[in-house]
Amino acid sequence: MRTPGNGSAPWTTGTETVKRPRVREVLRAEVVSVPVRTDILSHPWAEPHSPRAAECEGSRVRMSRTRVAFQGEPGAYSEQALFEVMPDAESVPAPLLRDVFELVSTGGADLAILPVENSQAGSINETYDLLLEHSRDLRIRGEHDLRVRHCLLALDGVELGEVRRAYSHPQALAQTALWLREHGIRPVPYQDTAGAARWLSESGERDSAAVASARAAKVYGLRVLAEGIEDNETNRTRFLVVGREPVEPVECPGKTSLVFSTENRPGALYQALGTLASRGINLTKLESRPDRREGWQYVFYVDCEGWATEQPLAGALEELSRQARWVQVLGSYPRSTP
Repeated sequence: MRTPGNGSAPWTTGTETVKRPRVREVLRAEVVSVPVRTDILSHPWAEPHSPRAAECEGSRVRMSRTRVAFQGEPGAYSEQALFEVMPDAESVPAPLLRDVFELVSTGGADLAILPVENSQAGSINETYDLLLEHSRDLRIRGEHDLRVRHCLLALDGVELGEVRRAYSHPQALAQTALWLREHGIRPVPYQDTAGAARWLSESGERDSAAVASARAAKVYGLRVLAEGIEDNETNRTRFLVVGREPVEPVECPGKTSLVFSTENRPGALYQALGTLASRGINLTKLESRPDRREGWQYVFYVDCEGWATEQPLAGALEELSRQARWVQVLGSYPRSTP
């Protein structure tokens, strides 16, 4: 990977170009004694390359559970997203996003699921910074779009009229601000949604509530006083699945995430993006972030349609590597459908 001070290849996905397998062929190697999950066809990245230990018994293969790390506590929205796409996985909570990356990088977990942007609050900058920091050892393998439905949780027996304050993550409180104001409930910031639910279950405060998921209510034995209290019905969070190995292209629409830096001169970004536009490649996201390694330099994160190892995107990346100071492909993966 060509990065500042690195003379290696201008860009890479971490795997050689291979013949594109069909989804059916990718899945054929794994035989498990459970009912067939048709939803896996929508998420081929979740199974074929996950480092699950296999023990062969004749023609039968027994697979161990995939360990998937997430940021937060049990009942967090990240854990909900995890189980929506990998219902048989073992969830591994971690307090910080950096801890989640380290778990996967060091083998403490097989995969990680990471929030990357919210339709109301925008991008989660720390996730982008850590993706670049770990771009040599981790790859994006998939994405999932989660419809966020906030609930007001309270202790058993508490009625809505008794609640005076609600604890939750600042973003969750901002996304439910109008509803809370209409019901005379004062928002109180807490480190995360599931953590607020856990604290409430332990505190015994009957005039307090937590804004969290319905799953958190089940985990901590709380009552759902109101469901769907978010102010905007289009509230969604996009998650990325990250692992140590890339996912091979399959016969479904792909998406590629990459990051690059340009020279500080007129038209540099225009010319870099022209390598994609001239080939008819659709950009689904473009965002700039400060380059922490160099003062007052910026990097550009791009999501675009297509697989990095296939045309026309492969040719665009080759040309982009000549236009930009450096290019790093963060991963190619099946595109999600909300």
